[in-house]
Amino acid sequence: MPKLKTITIVYIIFFVVLNAQARTPKVDEIQLMQDKINQAYKLGYVNAAPIEMEAIEKKVIAARTAKDSRKKKQFVKLIEEIKVDFTIVKKRYEANLLYDKLKKIQQKNLESKKVLDELKGQL
Repeated sequence: MPKLKTITIVYIIFFVVLNAQARTPKVDEIQLMQDKINQAYKLGYVNAAPIEMEAIEKKVIAARTAKDSRKKKQFVKLIEEIKVDFTIVKKRYEANLLYDKLKKIQQKNLESKKVLDELKGQL
């Protein structure tokens, strides 16, 4: 009988240890958002959408207070809003790049038209 108890105890300990190792580590959403903010500053997204970045920073602070006060629904909602706001900031940055590219092409087009008009005048 004591052998059976020790074997079951060993099995229980073995499965508890395996179960503890199988858990996924908790991800700190606030730290991820803070890293995204830092990356946005490095990549220059802030220049494209400074108002949105300011709103994102305020939402991160609100999410941190919601997490500290254990308001899970509010925390999850704020994290989702922050993620959406980041996509908006990124798209605005990309739109600004495309707009600058368009302005350069339009400027080249105007210069080409001037050259064409000069050549037509010479004929």
